[in-house]
Amino acid sequence: MGLTEDGQTALPAWLVAQQTCESGTVTCTFDGAGNPLDLGREARLFTPRQRIALAGRDGGCRWRGCDRPASYCEAHHIDPYATGGRTDVDRGILLCRFHHMELHHGGWRITRDGRADFVLHPPPGRGDPVILPPRLTLRRLWADLDPPPPRFRPAA
Repeated sequence: MGLTEDGQTALPAWLVAQQTCESGTVTCTFDGAGNPLDLGREARLFTPRQRIALAGRDGGCRWRGCDRPASYCEAHHIDPYATGGRTDVDRGILLCRFHHMELHHGGWRITRDGRADFVLHPPPGRGDPVILPPRLTLRRLWADLDPPPPRFRPAA
């Protein structure tokens, strides 16, 4: 079963299947507040909302020792889009233009296991992999105030 765009009319499953076959689909995952997080393979570039999420998480260029703020950065797919990488916040990272080009043209790569830390892998023979921690710490996010205490019970 499916719904029309206005959500007012239910459509039979056979009609949804026929329309899907003729025009394809775009998968879109939303967070609890209704913000799109995952636009699947149809959207190559990160959306403005996704870039805001990346800026909040990364705080700027994540390359070790770089001080460029998020407004100077580009969103990088850690899994190349051309080989099936997805445009998801957890598979993207902010890099300044210089380090983004260094990554693509210098033989570097970034990996991430699930939602663990990002790991920067240098070209062969140029050292060991390095963990790329976020630039913003919880302390900076809360302007030196203690964050609110965690909930004892999840909201129902």
